Amino acid sequence: QSGAESMPSIDSLLDLRLPLHIRLVKREKHGGNPTLIACQEFEWRKVLVHGKLQVSIPLKGVGNLKGPAGLLEIRLEIRPLRLPAIKESVEEKGEEGKMGIMLPVFVPETSVEKQIEHEQRVEAGVLRRFFAYAKAWWREYSQVRPSHRHRLVRLFARSSDGSQGFVTTFLNPIQAPRMLDSSLHAARFVTLIPKIPEISLVGAGIDAGAWRGSQTHMALRGGTQSDKALLLTSLLLGFGLDAYVCIGIRNRDDRGKNKTEKDIQPPEAMVVITRVTRATVCIWEPVTGRRGQLDAKSGWTPITQASSNWSCPLESVHCVFNHQQLYANLQPIDKCDACNWDLGDQTKWKAFSQEAIQVLPRFPGVVLLPYSGDRLEQEAKLEMNLKELVAQHRKDELKVDTIWSDSLAYMLTPALAAYEAERCTKTTYGNPEFQQAIKRNIPVGHVFKAVPFCFNHRNPRRMFTAFLGLQGKSVSKGTGFPSAVDILKSKGDSIRFALRVRVFKYPEDICAVWAILAVKYRDVD
Repeated sequence: QSGAESMPSIDSLLDLRLPLHIRLVKREKHGGNPTLIACQEFEWRKVLVHGKLQVSIPLKGVGNLKGPAGLLEIRLEIRPLRLPAIKESVEEKGEEGKMGIMLPVFVPETSVEKQIEHEQRVEAGVLRRFFAYAKAWWREYSQVRPSHRHRLVRLFARSSDGSQGFVTTFLNPIQAPRMLDSSLHAARFVTLIPKIPEISLVGAGIDAGAWRGSQTHMALRGGTQSDKALLLTSLLLGFGLDAYVCIGIRNRDDRGKNKTEKDIQPPEAMVVITRVTRATVCIWEPVTGRRGQLDAKSGWTPITQASSNWSCPLESVHCVFNHQQLYANLQPIDKCDACNWDLGDQTKWKAFSQEAIQVLPRFPGVVLLPYSGDRLEQEAKLEMNLKELVAQHRKDELKVDTIWSDSLAYMLTPALAAYEAERCTKTTYGNPEFQQAIKRNIPVGHVFKAVPFCFNHRNPRRMFTAFLGLQGKSVSKGTGFPSAVDILKSKGDSIRFALRVRVFKYPEDICAVWAILAVKYRDVD
């Protein structure tokens, strides 16, 4: 910014308590889940003394990594520097007896230290009074009924750096202007972020059960169901919805439907709710993005036809919270289908003091960055790589060449746009026109097969592996429900293949990649 008036005053800079939050993440070259190595906070206001600062800070390891993870050298400088220098100056120590450098002093170092110490004393007093109130609040709640002591009313949670925080401080309303168009797009964005499996509490390190928060979630480009619930709630709050994280017991059908021990879901569930009316809420499943409405009179109603067989993910409800409020369920029956969702009814929900919540220090939020890649270039490169893999596979397995049809590939484009719209907004469009175009351009006596796939990465080899091993959503004409393998093995007269890839952009370089593989030929068998 230009102009002397744009430079903040010394007092305003000293009062700006906004430490730098540093996250060290390890990423494997050939994929795999990223690992959080270290978390560290850095107090930047020491740069106000001389206008620049160079310091090495130890990075504190997290999880099973004990001790420091390394040293990070930080160089800070205020630009543009328009602070008035005071008369004092200090001599920077030279090396091996060399003449030192005289540095101007803009803010006395004692002033910075006193400000930081004052803030720490104030925060310590706030936390001391808050813990006393929280203890009394929990005692009152647990004495209402003996069963309340066993409900999952979480007041505190551990962050990724091992510190404890009140659950509401993990949430901050997040907005993504010109990147996310609606709350449904926000839900789609969260579902596309890779899911990191929950860490078992038995024998795990200090990271077991930690809430990573939105900043660490984005740094890892992945998170657990708890992380996704926190992020989705923050995004929905940014869109102005009355959104809450809801904690309870997972539906039994959802808990043990997978037979392998690795996939068995823990009994505790974290989902997101938005209040529609006093009696009705919309439940958002943060991993899949599915939604349904719930109230005591009508019961559970999945919102989309595609989710008509989906049961409510919650069996019981114990507490809800957002960035400003926390409510614990006081109702004698905690079953989800019998729950009264009027949070203002003090006989049904016990509220935590909003005044006590507002003064708490919060975990850092995140500013979402736009998609940085060139979508058209990425689509063209993916199509070229996948075509090479398809052609090589057919050459090795069937000893035949593969001929591609650009015109057929172009006609497949509307289908991919419709598939992403359906995943995002749960509405479909353009299917009659797509079917008409295919029928009009597939000659009589010819067979047409197509199968689309959706990915949240841009690795062509992983995509092709999915082609060979997964069953897609068929859009075939007259030949049942083919897989990609059926298409790759196709033989016939006048055979032509088509491949179309579409990359749909979301913040933080998260994307939905749709690929559709198709073939048309005259069946001579």
